[in-house]
Amino acid sequence: MSDSTQAEATPERRTTSWLDRAVLCATLLTCAIALAPNVPDPDLWGHVQYGRDWLAHGFHSTATYSYTAEGYRWINHENLAELTVAAGIDTFGPIGMLIAKCLAGMGVIGLILWRAKRAGLGLITICVTALLVSINLTYFWPMRPQLLTWFCFTLLLALLSWCFQGWEGRGWLHWLEPNREGSESIGPRYSRFRVRFLWLAPVILCVWANSHGGFAAGYCIFVAYLGLRGIEAFSCFGRASFGLLRRFAMMMVAGGLATLINPYGPNLHLWMFESLIAPRPEIMEWRAPEMFTTLMLPFWLIMFSWFAVLLLTRRSRDITHLIIMTLTLWQTMMHVRHMPFFAIPFGFWMAIHVESVLRRFNIVRDETDQQRAATKMSPRMQWTFGTVFALAFVLLGFRLYVRLSEMPVDRKDYPVAAFQYVADQDLKGRMVVTFNWAQYAIAAFGPRDASDDGLLISFDGRYDTCYPWEVIDMNFDFVLGNLEPRYRNPNSPAFDDERVLEFGNPEIVLINREQPHGVNVMFRNQDRWTLLYQDRIAQVWGLTSKYGDPTSMHYIAQERRRITDEEQTGTVPWPALPVRAGQNRQLAQSNS
Repeated sequence: MSDSTQAEATPERRTTSWLDRAVLCATLLTCAIALAPNVPDPDLWGHVQYGRDWLAHGFHSTATYSYTAEGYRWINHENLAELTVAAGIDTFGPIGMLIAKCLAGMGVIGLILWRAKRAGLGLITICVTALLVSINLTYFWPMRPQLLTWFCFTLLLALLSWCFQGWEGRGWLHWLEPNREGSESIGPRYSRFRVRFLWLAPVILCVWANSHGGFAAGYCIFVAYLGLRGIEAFSCFGRASFGLLRRFAMMMVAGGLATLINPYGPNLHLWMFESLIAPRPEIMEWRAPEMFTTLMLPFWLIMFSWFAVLLLTRRSRDITHLIIMTLTLWQTMMHVRHMPFFAIPFGFWMAIHVESVLRRFNIVRDETDQQRAATKMSPRMQWTFGTVFALAFVLLGFRLYVRLSEMPVDRKDYPVAAFQYVADQDLKGRMVVTFNWAQYAIAAFGPRDASDDGLLISFDGRYDTCYPWEVIDMNFDFVLGNLEPRYRNPNSPAFDDERVLEFGNPEIVLINREQPHGVNVMFRNQDRWTLLYQDRIAQVWGLTSKYGDPTSMHYIAQERRRITDEEQTGTVPWPALPVRAGQNRQLAQSNS
């Protein structure tokens, strides 16, 4: 070690170094916990099963597992995501995929930190930004195809930040500054070499288009970004910018064409356009956010931070960033599911302004000031801080371990006991099942081949990707009634909350008792339907002519029925599949 290096390795510098590392590690552990929710999404069972079906039997272009949409076209915009999840769970198991999901989230945070570090930002700024982004992603980070939307979006923003290094972070609209011609810098500095790497954007968009329908929003942001940069370039360079503008236009076209490389070609885009113009108030994520709930507290924090830093920063404001974040904020206020489209750009683009505000109020200081503060820290104080951080690491690490070591299926949310009853009685045929439990039912009872009778369902979370609006509306008529919030397609038949009990001749109905309209409909039809099972959350009804008639070969006698109000408590590990009749229980559990 040289004398100069030894001189730099002073005790106060070492103290500052380990404190910085401890704070950073604690922040990263907290972010990892925020990005490790382990509650299964209601559609996870279906995503895994569809991926397995493709791996085993090839691509399906029409609806599967449904008796109401047999032969109807299926535009699956999540193919690559479902293949990934199915292969991952079959290879690494649910716990391995929980870990992979958390690592993917930390990859998003890591790219944001990389961007902040390259900008020379301080530790406090980095930690505050990472925490704000991660807590706003928590609700959107269960194991579901949307993860690939957020990851591809992050890659796209990282690529744009790298390609436009030297350009980002300032406003370049000279039309708004008519006296600027005499300044030293009349336009953005950019690298032609880096701009060439925009060709990676179509690759990202191609993968994205085969993973999740969120690619449409990502492509719009990509076009808006290049379009706004093009306006800035023309403002600064005039006719000399035409070559750059042609490159931007070429990238927009190439990105759009890349999204056509999918199993459906332009039919994917046509379906998405038709689907997106129809409201979906029945799905919580498509509603406007309920701002005055505790779940929205992280969003309030990041939104207030954005307003505050734009108002108080001493750095130049990037017009492109400002317009895009305003648009994504508007979309978030329309549909809560778009919140990550606002939170992730905040991490990439607003960190420099966060640092400016923190410096303005002397919350962030230069390294020399930090070292002076470290010299005032006594050995006892250093030991105290070390002990506190050690305890924090233990607590945070344990919390992360718990989240990554199990994926519990809560009995009070899912009909675990009711499904076991269906399996014990070997019920087969056609089932009307409530929306949120339908893909769980597919995984539990769906026929795997032509020789397997299994159960076909009326409707599930694939929604209009493989169901006509007539089927969607009659299922929601049954479950929700005609109360708001509802959307009924004007081309659907008139409201009829009993039609689903006749369409396609179903033989079994499984409903959620917390959806009282469906329960009332069933009690109105007790002359045709017999209650076979009931607990605190679920009811199973059978067609009386098949299961309630003593002369029927499928008759279920009174002693085989189970009608209780038993509370459903505790959890079981995902996938929580019932043991079907004739199946070895131990073998079934090991396969699960």
